[in-house]
Amino acid sequence: MARLRFWVCLVLVVLPFVRTEPQPLSPFSEGNGKKALGAFIGKAKEEFKERLRREEDAHMNMLYKLKRQSPGGPDPKHHSKNA
Repeated sequence: MARLRFWVCLVLVVLPFVRTEPQPLSPFSEGNGKKALGAFIGKAKEEFKERLRREEDAHMNMLYKLKRQSPGGPDPKHHSKNA
């Protein structure tokens, strides 16, 4: 009886894998995949350059803000011990 249960379980586990059909792993793997892949890479490069430009602009703005000087030290009204 244990052998019969084993074989029934094995068949039930293996059966779904036998009935499935293989599908391509990537949309670039069939037809004119090289053209599609090239277009994808080109678009990715453009987006990367745009993001890099925005990050450099943000960095330059931050450097400008860091160059500001303190107006002469702490404000005694806010930093005194006897307030």
